[in-house]
Amino acid sequence: MTRRLYYDDSHLRTFSATVTGVRQADDRIEVSLDATAFYPGGGGQPPDQGRLGSRDVLDAREDGGAVWHRIDLSLEEGAKVEGEIAWPRRLDHMQQHTGQHILSRAFVEVAGADTRSFHLGEQVVTIDVDHADPDDALLRKVEDRANQIVWEDRPVRAHDVTMEEALRFPLRKPPKVEGEVRVVEVDGYDWSACGGTHVARTGEIGMIALVGTERYKGGTRVSFLCGGRALRRLRETGDLLRRVCLEFTAGEGDLIRAVSRLKDERDSLDRRIKPLVREALEREAAQLLADAVEGPGVRVVARHFAGRDPDEVGTLAAMVASAGGVALLVSGEGASPRAHFCAPPGTISAAALMGDVSRRHGGRGGGRPESAQGTIPADRVDAALRDALEAVTAGTGKGQNA
Repeated sequence: MTRRLYYDDSHLRTFSATVTGVRQADDRIEVSLDATAFYPGGGGQPPDQGRLGSRDVLDAREDGGAVWHRIDLSLEEGAKVEGEIAWPRRLDHMQQHTGQHILSRAFVEVAGADTRSFHLGEQVVTIDVDHADPDDALLRKVEDRANQIVWEDRPVRAHDVTMEEALRFPLRKPPKVEGEVRVVEVDGYDWSACGGTHVARTGEIGMIALVGTERYKGGTRVSFLCGGRALRRLRETGDLLRRVCLEFTAGEGDLIRAVSRLKDERDSLDRRIKPLVREALEREAAQLLADAVEGPGVRVVARHFAGRDPDEVGTLAAMVASAGGVALLVSGEGASPRAHFCAPPGTISAAALMGDVSRRHGGRGGGRPESAQGTIPADRVDAALRDALEAVTAGTGKGQNA
C-alpha cells in the first residue's frame, strides 16, 4: 500500500520516500513507494509528472493499492528517494478539476442540467451536460454563477467518510466506489465524491471561461478553461484581435463594420467575376473539344488539370458534355486527385466507366450515366486516363452507346 500524500496536502511539492517495488513491463520501468505525492490519475484527471531524484517521472498509475511511477531509469528496491512534483502541471490540473465541480453545480442550479462526464485534456477541458441546446444567454448565466463562487474565495475541503455518511451529503451524483468515500466540498455549494486533487480555496482558480459548445449524444459538450489556461486564451485572443485590427487599419469598435464592408466588396466582386469566369470556361471547353480525340461517333477530351480547383474542372467537364463531347478530366493534386467523367446522353455511361476505371486503379467513384465523380490515386492518374480514353475510343467502354 502507498500512503497518498496528495490527500493530506494537495499543495505538497516535494517529499521523501522509500522504493518498495520495482518492475518492468515491455518498455516501462515502474517503481512503487511507501508514500507519494504523485497523483495517479482518475475520474477524468491525468496523472502527475515530475522527478524522483535524478529520474524523470513520466506517468503514475494505481495498481493493487499501490501507486506505480513510470521512470526513465531504474531504481533499486529499498532506495531512498526525493520526489518533486511538476508543480505548474499539478496546479493547472487542480484549477481545472475544481473549476469543473463548480461549473457542473452551476449548470444544475441555472439550467437544471446534470453533468454526464468530464475530460481534462492538454489544451481544453470538457463536460457533457444533459441539456440539448443551451442558448448564449443561459450559458452566460451559468458562467457568471460559477465565477461568483470562484471570486467568493470559498474553502474547499475533503471528507473521508463511510458510504452511509457520504449519502447524507447533497451529492450531485451517487458514489461509484465501495467502502470509504472521499467527498470534496466547495464550502456550502457543491459536494462531489471525487478522488482527484483540488485547490484549497476557490480563489486559486482565478476564473472560469466557457469557450465552446457542440451537440453530443442528445446533450451538449461544453468546453471551458480555468485559471492559467483562461489567462493564456485571453492573451491569445487579444493578440489575434490586435493583428486583425492592424490588417484592417481599424480600431476594435470599428472592426465589425470593416469586416462587413469587406464582405460586401467581395460579394460585389463575385457577382462581376462569375459571368466572366463562365465565359472563359465556355471558350476553354470549345477549344478542348476542337482538339479532342475522335471516338466512335463522339469526340473525347482526356486531361489532368493538376493545379486547378476541382469544382471549376467539374464545370468544365459538364460544358464539354453539353457541347457533345465526352469529358474524362482529373483535377487537383495530393494523394487522391478527383476525377470528373461526363458524357452526352446516348453515348456512354459515365458512371459505369468511372466505376470500372476506379476499381482497376485503386480509386473510388460513381454517379449517373451522364455525370460521375471519383478519386484516383495520384500515381495512377495517367494510367487511369489512358485506360478510360482507350475504352471510349475503341468502343469498348462500359455502357458504350447506352
